[in-house]
Amino acid sequence: MRQHFLPFSGALALFLLVYAASRFALWGLVLAAFLTYLLYLGLLRWQGRLLAKGPSRVALERLAMREAWRKGGFLSPKDLGAFLPQDEAERLLEGLAARGLCRREGEGFRF
Repeated sequence: MRQHFLPFSGALALFLLVYAASRFALWGLVLAAFLTYLLYLGLLRWQGRLLAKGPSRVALERLAMREAWRKGGFLSPKDLGAFLPQDEAERLLEGLAARGLCRREGEGFRF
């Protein structure tokens, strides 16, 4: 149900706008229903593709930096376990270390 919230909201707004702009005529109802259906399907498809890709690499790096800030500057891959699998978190932190944004200290990374 949560995935259908954005498409439904957009479709409802368009329906009300078009139907009211047609002064509640029958042809406006048909036009509003047709355009609403198209918008709903378009938004549902777009949102589905966006959610299927998952967060971008930049978003994951920002998440890691925010978590490190919350934890006093030290972060281990298991601290990112709520967001990423252990091996992906390790690769993400290694990538940040390779770019000089943090350094490895024992089991974790210091930012």
